[in-house]
Order: sequence, then C-alpha cells, then structure tokens
Amino acid sequence: MDNRLKDIQHGTLTESRMNSDFLFWLKTKGPNYLLLAMLVLCGFMGFNWWENRVAVARDGAWTEFLSAQTPQALIEVANKHADTDAISQLATINAADAYMQSIQMNKRFDREAGAADAAVTPELRAEYLAEADRLYAKVVSEGSQSAGPRSLLTVTALFGRASVAETKNDPPQAAQFLTQAQELAAKTYPQLAKVAQNRKETLPQLANIRDMPSRPVEPGAPASTSASTDNLLMPMNMNAPVEPQIPATPVEGSPVVAPK
Repeated sequence: MDNRLKDIQHGTLTESRMNSDFLFWLKTKGPNYLLLAMLVLCGFMGFNWWENRVAVARDGAWTEFLSAQTPQALIEVANKHADTDAISQLATINAADAYMQSIQMNKRFDREAGAADAAVTPELRAEYLAEADRLYAKVVSEGSQSAGPRSLLTVTALFGRASVAETKNDPPQAAQFLTQAQELAAKTYPQLAKVAQNRKETLPQLANIRDMPSRPVEPGAPASTSASTDNLLMPMNMNAPVEPQIPATPVEGSPVVAPK
C-alpha cells in the first residue's frame, strides 16, 4: 500500500514538473514560435495575393489586346504590356498587318467606309508601308533568332517584311526576307519553310503584274471616261466600231431604197 502511494505521489510530482516546464517554455520560447508561425502564414497569404494579382493583370492585358482595333491602339498595348507573355510581339504584328490590310483594301482604317477621303492616297500608302516595315523589323530584332517554338513570331514578322517588299515591287529584298524565314523555320516549322520556298519561286511573276484601275467598275454602271479605265479591255491599236452613216440624198446611179 505504501509503495502505491509513493508511486502516485511521484507521478503527481512528475506531471506537476512537466506542466511547470511547459508553462516556462511558453513564457520564454512560445511567443517566438508563435511569431514565426504567423510570419509563415502571412507569407503564404501574400504569395496567393500576388499570384491572383498577376493573373488579373494578365487577363486584363489580353482583354486590352483583343479589344484593340486600330494600329495606334495595338502599339499602345504593346508598349504597355511588354513583359506580359507575347502580347507585345503579337500586338506589334497585328498593327503592321492593319497597315497592310488598309493598303490592300484601299481604305483608311481611321475613316468610315462611305467617307469621301476613305481611299488611301499615294502619300499615305508610302507612309503605311514604311510603318508596317518598321513594326515587322522591330519584332524580328527583338524576337528569337534560333530555331524553336519561340521563333514562330520572328518567322511571321519576316513574312510580313517580305510582303512589304513585294508591295514595293522589290523581289530581291523580298527573297532575302523569305530566305531568312525559311532557314529559321526549317527545323521547327517545315510547313512554313515550304511556304517561304514557294513564295520565292513566284517572285519573278511580280514583274508581269500590271497596274489595276483605281477602283472596280460596278456592274451596270455607265462607262467612265477617266484615264484609269479607258481601253482596259481593248488594245490601243483598235478603235470601237463606228455605225455607218446613210447619206441624206441618194447618190446618182444608186438604187433608191424605200423606207421600211
């Protein structure tokens, strides 16, 4: 019986000593560990907040890119989001494409379709070509110059520069850009390399392209007397058939034909 009481007293003293040690640890070391745990929790919450902020900023950048319609708006997006994915390169290429599309459609991008000054003047055409070539060249200089998936935008910009040279009727310059595109795309994008080769083979045909009228002739429209549409379908040495004239008085010795 005495041994059991001694064991109980010893256990009580041990538990009391452990509680005292734990309380002493909480008083001396507990605040430090609690502060460390709070710092870890705050760091985790801050990391999640930063990730959400980056995702929201990225979504906003892509939304701005998709909503931009004019070259000026696209260039602004490219400058604003230069470090977000490939938005800068894509926006720059789209801006250059918009200039080229205006030239091909003979319609200014900053005018309504029915406006009197909607057509692209020769001065604007030269300006648009220069600006498109500058934007394509910017993507080429800043893009990847080694074969790989990242070279796709560079190849696209080289095709754009070739289109500008073709529009200027400069086959040697176009062939140079197409050769660069072909070499860059040969390993990763063999289909694009084949397209570049085919375009180089058709460059001599640019010399056979004749100037087209300034605007198409609508069906049923009256014949125009402007210089741009005269004799488009008729050789220069041919004249339109002239209706024979009937003399007012019959010639002597010729039979008289009674009117029907």
